[in-house]
Amino acid sequence: MNSMLQIAGGTRSLQRLVALLALAVLWGGAAEATQSRFDQARELAFSGEREAAREVLRDLLEERPEHWDARILLGRTLAWDDRYDEAREQLLIVVRAKPGYNDARNALADVELWSDHPTAAIALLDDGLARDPNNEDFLFKKARALRDLDRDGEAMITLDRLLDRNPSHERGASMFAGLRSENAKNKFSLGYGYTDVDTVSSAWHGASAQLSRRTPIGSVILRANWSRRFDRNAKQFEIDAYPRIVDGLYAYVSYGYSADRLYPNHRFGGELYANLPEGIELSAGVRHLNFDSSEVTIYTGTVAKYVGNWWISLRPYITPKSLGTSESWSLSMRRYLGDRDTYVGLTAGTGSSPSDVQDVTDLARLDSRKVGLRISWAVTDLFIVKAGAKYGWEELVRGRERNQFDFAFGLERRF
Repeated sequence: MNSMLQIAGGTRSLQRLVALLALAVLWGGAAEATQSRFDQARELAFSGEREAAREVLRDLLEERPEHWDARILLGRTLAWDDRYDEAREQLLIVVRAKPGYNDARNALADVELWSDHPTAAIALLDDGLARDPNNEDFLFKKARALRDLDRDGEAMITLDRLLDRNPSHERGASMFAGLRSENAKNKFSLGYGYTDVDTVSSAWHGASAQLSRRTPIGSVILRANWSRRFDRNAKQFEIDAYPRIVDGLYAYVSYGYSADRLYPNHRFGGELYANLPEGIELSAGVRHLNFDSSEVTIYTGTVAKYVGNWWISLRPYITPKSLGTSESWSLSMRRYLGDRDTYVGLTAGTGSSPSDVQDVTDLARLDSRKVGLRISWAVTDLFIVKAGAKYGWEELVRGRERNQFDFAFGLERRF
């Protein structure tokens, strides 16, 4: 009897074991099939077939509503197509069910940032940081949201916390450098220029020191210039300002004074700039120069446009004279290489009206040609190096001509 009971018990144990094995095989097969469908949806989504991916994901979620990764991917594909309300609905399901699942919180933060809701993004990220204080994605996205709200100081504190944890975080370091540069209100510049003229025995030299400050109504610049030409030294002092009038409209006003003949005794300048749609800028202005023995008025302006990473500007100079009006044209082109302070520039000009008057003899040109190259390089977000070279040919009065080569070097430091 006992033998029969043992046999029966062994049979039942074997049946349970077989059933468990069969259940494990079925469960494994179902899990494998689910993973295969999810992988298919992910491949479709990242290959651009987002609607097809969403069909697979919705079918999968009907069978397994708690497949959180599938719901997150569904939310992301909706956000990629600017369907933010639908994306938010899907992602909130996961965040509420699994508050500690960072992938869902990250995806929802992206939705809030992309849909221009930085305040909502900050609330969401602060809750995540309370659970995971050193999460790098949360810190970076919070800094981005703070920047979007013009809370740059708080953004920099958040980025400092991120970079203290991970100094090699490239996007965080780049944003921190950009914010530091944008919020530096002062700039000090030093420049030196060397000019070799084939009609004079000694080279010309020039130097300048400049201090500028950005104010709520626009930038103000103080500048001191020094020149040595024709074996004579000269100094000039200038003040420039760029006051904002209304959005898209600002002015340039300038005054310079010198007691030396190489510079005008008094130099006045004014110009009005208008920023138009499609990256176009127009301006019109005047320069008035007062020498000991003469005065000259130069009318000028610009037509400029941004084309991708290029900035192109055409500027005329028109000078009324007793013997007739003279004119010249200057074309400038810049190719920006990553930021506003790193670029390569080309200039070319032609005509008889002077664009840069340092001596009364500059007013006596009959014709001129010039071409130049300029390079600006942001060594750091606060320190900039500039260099340039230019060749010019001029026809002067009484059949005289001269060729000149100009070389310039400058340093700028923001603070």
